[in-house]
Amino acid sequence: MPLVSPDQIADKVIKAYPRFLKSWVCGETENFFPYRVRVRLKLDPQKTKETFAAHELLLSHSKNQRGWGYTVHREKIRKRDLGTNLVPTAITVDTLDDFLRLAKKRADFNNTQTVAEKVRLAFPQLEDWLLSEVSKLAKLADSVDGLIQVSQYLITHPMPDCYIRQLPVPIDTKFVERHESILKQWLDKLLPASAINVNETRLIRRFGFRDGQTHHSLRLLDAGLSEELNLPFDEFSLPLRYLAALDARNTCVFIVENNLNLLTLPSFPRGLAIRGEGNAVTRLEELSWLNQNQLLYWGDIDVEGFLILSCLRNIFPHVRSIMMDLETLHRNKAAVVNGNPTKPDLPVNLTEQEAEAFEYCLKNQRRLEQERILQDFVEATIGTIASGATAWS
Repeated sequence: MPLVSPDQIADKVIKAYPRFLKSWVCGETENFFPYRVRVRLKLDPQKTKETFAAHELLLSHSKNQRGWGYTVHREKIRKRDLGTNLVPTAITVDTLDDFLRLAKKRADFNNTQTVAEKVRLAFPQLEDWLLSEVSKLAKLADSVDGLIQVSQYLITHPMPDCYIRQLPVPIDTKFVERHESILKQWLDKLLPASAINVNETRLIRRFGFRDGQTHHSLRLLDAGLSEELNLPFDEFSLPLRYLAALDARNTCVFIVENNLNLLTLPSFPRGLAIRGEGNAVTRLEELSWLNQNQLLYWGDIDVEGFLILSCLRNIFPHVRSIMMDLETLHRNKAAVVNGNPTKPDLPVNLTEQEAEAFEYCLKNQRRLEQERILQDFVEATIGTIASGATAWS
């Protein structure tokens, strides 16, 4: 194996750069230099000419000759086959400037320094983030001011209820989208819990922007409610921020997953229905008036359906399930299909009947989607509930 070349030394330094950054961001670079480059330096007595040529090449590209870069440390050694010679015994990079020039990272490091200084000045509480993401800081040199301004605005104006392009910050309309991952990491650390919707993963919903807020369908099951709520229609679709203003009192609210089921629910005294949107059902937490009304949840009879029910009950402990039991499953057995082969733990918050149905679906991989239940069965079940509504209201 020939003696190490100058290019190989530079490659070693480049590979050491991420480790240097971690030392630097922790303030521990005083022990980093001189940095010893671990390379092969032994002379090969079988290839004397090639070895000395490699030695000369190594010296010609060293700091000893160029004034910057790696330093070649040599000792006078006497060998019977080679005589007395000054031979390389170690390669070191002695200063930060030498290190950065060899790694061709001077611009990269300057950008890293700039970003780190600005973040530390604005948000000292992001120190852990700097430590974990130091290798990515240089790429944020052109974005850090915008990131800081967006974050500062949300700190002073939590849950802004505006569109992203309405932010009074000098950024382009795609800036937040491009930097969504970083902003989520920052804002999760910078904002109080009250300014974070932990049930949402997308930034726009997690931190209270208007962008992308889905419409939730609602249908009145009692004609009398239209006049009471001052609505000239009995079905509509609106973002939650508008549904939150609905003054619904002393009602029975059905939460269903399938739109067709929502539209075909039979009339119900003082009843209204909302589409839950699957796992997004937890967004209904924004409708505070649901806490003062009866809640009935109708989802699929399968593992996922009971997981959704459990999440909903974390928010609204008083919610009751309907048509999510083994009797419904067996009476509609012709519509039962194979479920997903997932094996989650038994969800919390389930009643004994619900837990029994969950275990059955889990063990037998069964699913009964709510839209497959016969309409006659649905109407009979809800009719029974309606006849006893006064009793449990």
